[in-house]
Order: sequence, then structure tokens, then C-alpha cells
Amino acid sequence: MDAWSNIQISLQDPEIVRINNLEKRLGKLPDKVNKIRELITRFEVCHFKYQQHLRKIRDSIIALEPKVNTNKIGINHIRHGESVLNNDATGKSLTGQQYVWAMKEWLSENLPSEISDNYDKKLRQQVREWLGDKHPDKIRLVRLVLARLTWDWKSYDELQHGREFKEMELQACKIDICHYAFPQNLNLLLKGIGQMKAVEEKKFEGCGSYNIDIKTYLENEFFDLDNMLKSLKTGSSTSKKDLIRAWLIACLAKTIKENINIPIPITDV
Repeated sequence: MDAWSNIQISLQDPEIVRINNLEKRLGKLPDKVNKIRELITRFEVCHFKYQQHLRKIRDSIIALEPKVNTNKIGINHIRHGESVLNNDATGKSLTGQQYVWAMKEWLSENLPSEISDNYDKKLRQQVREWLGDKHPDKIRLVRLVLARLTWDWKSYDELQHGREFKEMELQACKIDICHYAFPQNLNLLLKGIGQMKAVEEKKFEGCGSYNIDIKTYLENEFFDLDNMLKSLKTGSSTSKKDLIRAWLIACLAKTIKENINIPIPITDV
């Protein structure tokens, strides 16, 4: 996993260069530190648990011990099939699976064999009404949404044509059950597919988006992290552990900064 894969920026960015240079000066890092860095890479501002995830990352940095087992991240996502539904306390997986069942039924006109007693028949009817009659591009777009929701990356790549309905394809690619606006964003998309018309950009909140509450919260977090860097920088002595903490804090601050477009520079470390 590319350490900076959750931000869209050149590796020649001066702050990235400085942070990467600090990492090089630190030399070989313990595995537990690398796992904390992985948690930062996995951080998503659009995740419905973003505050909880941020707290766990900060606690991990302070302790220099990962507070989350990276191997268990996403274990209850619907990409793993119906067997995970009872293990997901948030209800997001069951909700997502309901939409998967409804779209599969619309595609085949038959109930998929894996449907359980939990199937929401009211939602099934709603999805059918939103999607309406079938035609090839509509079918392809619904299959693309299914591929994205279930992380079927082979089908996901094959179903994107990038032609007349490119905007709807892009919106389909920005749907996941962990988004703060799910399933409202999926409802809008399915209605749009039914009309073969992309959702208005200002109304569509997909992966990578954030609202004013998220922006405000993360701006405060950014300034707090930067103040932590200033404190470490002005300390009378800086141990190896503090330098590692400074590097991790800078990585997290930079990740937040680029995700919500904060123009203020990060304190040099």
C-alpha cells in the first residue's frame, strides 16, 4: 500500500518531501510503528466513523502502539458475503446487502438464491420503481454499482466505458456502504440511473466528499496536530520516540490538510 495513497498530491510536494526525509533519517522502524502509519493511510474523511478512527490513530501515535488491528479492518464489509451480516453492529452491512439483493432481483427478475428472511420487500419495490424499465446502458450501470458495493474489481473495471454516461459511471464509483451519506447517496444514484441522468453535482456526496461539520471538526484537529508538532520542535531535547511521533503526527496532519484543502503550511519537522 502506497503510504500517501489516500491523498491526491505529487510526491514532489515540499511538505511530502520534508516528511519523507524525516522518515529516512529515522532509519528502520518497528513493525508496530509501520502499522500506525498504515492506519493513517487508511483514514478516510468521508467514513461515517471518521471521528472514532481519528481518536484511535492519535491514541496509537501517543502510545506508539497501534490501537487497531489492521487485519480486522473491513472484515464485516458486504464484499465478504452474507455471512458477515450478523457480525456488523452498525447495521451498514445489512443495509448495503438489502440494496444488493434488490438490484440483483431487478437485473434477473428473480429472487437471488442467497436472499434471506431479512430481505426488505418495501425497499425491493422502491428500487424497482426508481430503476424502471431495462435497457443495456441502464443494466450496465446497475452492474457497475453492484461491483463497486461488493468490491468486485474485475467487473468494476470491465463495466466502465467512459463515454456518454461517464458522469454516472464516476458517481457509481464513489459509492460505498461506509460513507457518511449512505444510503441517501445510493438512493439518488439509483433514481438518476432510472432516468439515465447523473445526479446534480452539488447534491451528490460520494467517496472523498465532506460536509461542513466534518470540515470544521477536521480543521480543529489539524491545528491541534500542528501545535503538537510545534511543542515537539521547541522541546529541550527530542528523543528517537518523539521524532517518530513527530513524523506520524506530520503524516496525519498532511493527510487531513490535503483531504479538506487547508491552505496553511504544516510546521516543519
